[in-house]
Amino acid sequence: MKNPVFVFISIAAFLGGGFLLHGQSVAPQIEQSRHYDATNVPSLPPEESTPGTPMPSFAAESPGDDDLGQQVILKSKARNQPIAVYGGMDLSHTTNVGLTDDFQEDDWLWRSSLGVTYSPRFGNYLLGNFSLSQDVFRYDEFDELDFESLNIGAGLSYNLWFLYGINAGLAFNYNRLTAEDYGQEIFSNRTVTLTLSRNFILSRAHFLYLVGGANTAWSDPEEAERNEYTALAGYHVRIARDFEVDLSYRLGYNHYSEIDREDLSQTLQLTARYSFTPWLSANASISGSFNDSDRSRFDYEVLNTGVGFSLFWRF
Repeated sequence: MKNPVFVFISIAAFLGGGFLLHGQSVAPQIEQSRHYDATNVPSLPPEESTPGTPMPSFAAESPGDDDLGQQVILKSKARNQPIAVYGGMDLSHTTNVGLTDDFQEDDWLWRSSLGVTYSPRFGNYLLGNFSLSQDVFRYDEFDELDFESLNIGAGLSYNLWFLYGINAGLAFNYNRLTAEDYGQEIFSNRTVTLTLSRNFILSRAHFLYLVGGANTAWSDPEEAERNEYTALAGYHVRIARDFEVDLSYRLGYNHYSEIDREDLSQTLQLTARYSFTPWLSANASISGSFNDSDRSRFDYEVLNTGVGFSLFWRF
């Protein structure tokens, strides 16, 4: 039978080995939180690719389509609903709790989340975003790794209509991780992120998307501070009116500011979502990640699978 205390000490020693050289250790929850955020890539609906511009929608299929040709109905711009409230719960299984090369242990992870966003429009091409969210992570066996994550964000997104509709974004985010029921602080992080994204609409049912980003961070403890440079490519398809699937690949380069460490990470993820109503949906996902570091103790492989549901209201 596994000894949770022994495994926890081993995970902490290997994951934080580089930081211990500087007289400070970093908890495994930091890497798990970062990994979870990186692999949950939101799908970008085509309607959001060009703010303020009505998108054409297509008439429902019928037996006479071949005779009449393709029917197009111009859709009026939807009423702006800048406030959204969301919540959700999901259960996932991970093959590598500590994200380490040695002492790999699997476990079940339960996550619950609650958040609110405010996205006002400033004209046709500029969109603001202000967000507040709280996530709670609970492990089945390794409950000493339980933690909470608070995120506060603010940003702007501008549609560069003169450059093929590329969206440029600038965002600030504050993240705080705590343990022992919102008490002891494990980690705090402030980031400024620049992004460029573009949707390539193939038809009414599917589209491709590309996202590139770079951020700089200020962290406590400083040994966990890193700058990230990422590129993401994805494919979104609507198989049925209420059923959507996303396949994405993410490549990331991470440079740690205070220690001599550089990582190259890759993640391949498949996500499916079924919407029961406009405000209730269920999802399932599988992702595989690989991290290659210039410090071999930080190399790892992990496979995550999960299911869950989410609630979403916009007004």
